[in-house]
Amino acid sequence: MKTKFILSLLSATLFNFMTSGLFASALGVDHQVMFGVQMGLALIPLHLTGCLADGLNREIWLPDIIEKFYPDDSFVTFSRDFSMWADNEYLNLQEAGIDPRVFIDNQIYPIPIVQRDDTPYKIPMKRFDTENTVHINAIEIEESAAKRQSVINGHKKSLQTQFATLAAYNWAPKKDGINTPVLKLNSGTASKQGTGYYAMSYDKILALSTQLDLLNVPKEGRILVLHPYHATDLQLQDLEMFKTFFNTGTMFGFKVFISSLTPRYNGATGEKVEWEAPVRSTDAISSMVYYTDAVCRAKKGEDMYYRLRDPEYRGDVIGFNMRGTALPINGKYIGSLFTTKV
Repeated sequence: MKTKFILSLLSATLFNFMTSGLFASALGVDHQVMFGVQMGLALIPLHLTGCLADGLNREIWLPDIIEKFYPDDSFVTFSRDFSMWADNEYLNLQEAGIDPRVFIDNQIYPIPIVQRDDTPYKIPMKRFDTENTVHINAIEIEESAAKRQSVINGHKKSLQTQFATLAAYNWAPKKDGINTPVLKLNSGTASKQGTGYYAMSYDKILALSTQLDLLNVPKEGRILVLHPYHATDLQLQDLEMFKTFFNTGTMFGFKVFISSLTPRYNGATGEKVEWEAPVRSTDAISSMVYYTDAVCRAKKGEDMYYRLRDPEYRGDVIGFNMRGTALPINGKYIGSLFTTKV
């Protein structure tokens, strides 16, 4: 970082020395005064560090947090990105009006015109803050791409996990409904894993697929997020069948992901447990399904915070934050399947 500053300073000095005479002559001011003014202006955008102004360059750190935030192997990637409608702390959306009718063999002209009434509304986005970490020399780390990437990866992974947890919770329906099927598995055999839950079975996954068929959910774009316990139950039921699904990445028309981030349901009431609620004896584990165009994600305002040469920690303190949310778009084409305790 010091080397970069010295090179920038030398370049600026040489350029200003060569051009200050011309500017001084044109403006009718003293050459030395003009040179001093140019040098002062040249120092403003350099993001100085070291003896002149301690600091880290956010433009170097933040791109690694922002780019490829949604991994290819994450279920969160398979949703609509509404980040372009995010502004500061809010996601600006419109509640779509009634979809237009379709006329078959129409004999009436002109075709009727119906005004679509959209209601603007703003949704506050949640703030995600990483826990601060301490490093001996963050300025030295900034100069090394490999070291910097190592530091950033930990913070990025934490942000990704918390964002995916929020997405899984919001994209799972609160309870069973006409357009949001929630199937309860509270019979059959106990899981061979010894978890205490009823075992998941292929016929239950197929039953949930049938529910989506009845809702006319398009085949392309269906996502199934299996709880790890449920995935293992399916392997134990028929390993060869599971291998086939695993190799293709699909099961009964669903693109399959395995994640422990799916929300819990109340096994007695059938309703989704409150966000970040403590574990209760009535809790049931769930797997979830959704249609990619029925859910959205958005993030904005990524930022970096630091305190260099902290006297208490004897090091440099670094942390990151961002705004984000993940929501169902129209409250349809999402579903869950949960298993209760035996």
